[in-house]
Amino acid sequence: MSRSAALAVMSLALIAVVAARWLDAPAASVVGIVDAGTCGGASYSYTAEGVMGLAYIERADFYSVGGGAIVNAVSIQLNAFVESPEAVYWVQNVALIAKADGGYRITVADYVFNVSDYGSMEARGGGNVVRYTAGGRAVSFYQSSLTVGDLGLPASIGLMIAVNGSSIYFYYSTGGGWRLYDSVELPGGGLGIRVGPGEELEWVVAGPREGYTARITEWSGWMRLLYERGGRWYAPPCAYSGSANPVTAERTSAAEGLAEYAYGDTVVQTAGRSAVYLLWRPEISVVWTAQGPAVLLTPPDGDWALFVNGTRLGYAPAVLGPGSYNITAVLYAGSSPVYRRYIYVSSPSRP
Repeated sequence: MSRSAALAVMSLALIAVVAARWLDAPAASVVGIVDAGTCGGASYSYTAEGVMGLAYIERADFYSVGGGAIVNAVSIQLNAFVESPEAVYWVQNVALIAKADGGYRITVADYVFNVSDYGSMEARGGGNVVRYTAGGRAVSFYQSSLTVGDLGLPASIGLMIAVNGSSIYFYYSTGGGWRLYDSVELPGGGLGIRVGPGEELEWVVAGPREGYTARITEWSGWMRLLYERGGRWYAPPCAYSGSANPVTAERTSAAEGLAEYAYGDTVVQTAGRSAVYLLWRPEISVVWTAQGPAVLLTPPDGDWALFVNGTRLGYAPAVLGPGSYNITAVLYAGSSPVYRRYIYVSSPSRP
């Protein structure tokens, strides 16, 4: 295929993807980055040792509405399912951001629910197990929190959940390195973070507590979502802009939410209308540079195996010199391939 023809095909493909993202997009209940274990008609699942959400907020203005009240606060939530041989847990690491005295303040909090039995919770950590009755049904969960203090914008915010043996570890960062602020020991051991259909991984903006809906009036920034496997961090194979049916009980306004678009596996955010659509799906493409063909992978930081003429080149995109190349790219979710593509390219020799 000639260079002009190849570029034309890639341009048409990009136009089709962009159009598909916006046609009949459902409203989002939460918005950010969601790995639902699905990518169009395909599905996948994997187990992770850790998950990490990174956010950069250049400027923001917001409030939340719920229960007939208005509060000047929103939350940024990292939500995941953690499984043991005995139970499945819904785990949250949350940054609560509130406007106060003309600035912002941040508190971090973690929550653990036993979704196998909502009335049962055995946990040891720096926090407490809260027990109550709702509608005649016993409910219990683990909760801990830490007041971090003032937050000046622009600001970087990071949240991390890690598992090891029988313990879950909760970290936060406000740009000065990671801090472990709580660890929780659960019965049974053998913990793993599970992502797949029905066990979605969420890095989202929402109201500050149950029943509250965040309304974003001004926002400029970006987000990234990563998972850890085998000591390496990867971007999810596929990601959505939000979830119409999230597990978390907080919400984001559809009309006053966040509009997003993906640049690689970084998601740029501005105040706007919230909807659910694909931010990215697995893709390999070849573009032409002065040095020769360059291989581009989406997501760039996915768990890729890239082979050129039978030799593995590693996980980073490669710029190839003049010549003919058989390129095979395989994207993994855990130990299973979720995408495979073969491309043959030939570039002219330099004069």
